[in-house]
Amino acid sequence: MIPRSYWHPLPSMPKEELPGKLIVLEGTDGVGRSTQIELLKRWLESMGLAVFDTGLTRSNLAGRDLQAAKEGHTMGTITQALYYATDFADRLENEMIPALRAGYIVLTDRYIYSLIARAVVRGAEPQWMRRVYGFALVPDLILYLHADLETLIPRVLSRGGFDYWESGADYIHAESRYDCFVRHQDALLGVFNKMIHEYGFQVVDATRSVREVFEDLRRRIAPLVEEMRPSEQGMVEIPDDFLPAPPQPSRTSRDLSEIIADLLAALQEE
Repeated sequence: MIPRSYWHPLPSMPKEELPGKLIVLEGTDGVGRSTQIELLKRWLESMGLAVFDTGLTRSNLAGRDLQAAKEGHTMGTITQALYYATDFADRLENEMIPALRAGYIVLTDRYIYSLIARAVVRGAEPQWMRRVYGFALVPDLILYLHADLETLIPRVLSRGGFDYWESGADYIHAESRYDCFVRHQDALLGVFNKMIHEYGFQVVDATRSVREVFEDLRRRIAPLVEEMRPSEQGMVEIPDDFLPAPPQPSRTSRDLSEIIADLLAALQEE
């Protein structure tokens, strides 16, 4: 790929063509991005392709400090946006671009679109945020995993409840964390919907099973990486045990009671 940025590139942005591919998985909390990143990485590596995966707050420069700052629950909107921009810039310059130059497929769990959306719903000026992150490399493929709130809420509850920041509890004053989550995620979905055409998202229905979503993603990615496969490699068949077993048709009473308890606790939380 010939590197292009959305606005002003980093001073270190390479001018030569990069042989790797940059693939982004975007979406709100609970859509299954991490699971799909892991499955896609295994599939691509099974075809003999080199893969590098990354995500938010993983930079050596700012990742650990950003996580520590989030634990204090006191970051303002602009501080948070600039902290994330620092984390992203470090990963882009020192991890993603070198991997692309070496011919890797870079899979990233979220990109600047989540960072812009998070800041905009908290009151930041949209055009200013686009310029803050305007040094970002334009990806080869942006896959937007979309699910409605009716799907997201049970998924988030089943894995432990509502996170402070993913619920927007830092800026939404509501009677419960549940109400914060609903309002925050609804606002994020609205911003993402406006980005679909602006940035060229490919929308993927994330309300389906893990296997169905993976097969959809695989069909969209395959043409992009076809010429990168070693010539002696054929199309790799997916074994039955490659993907997680499909969910059971019904939950045990213990599982259901735990989810109900989490929901009640969220509703009663001050």
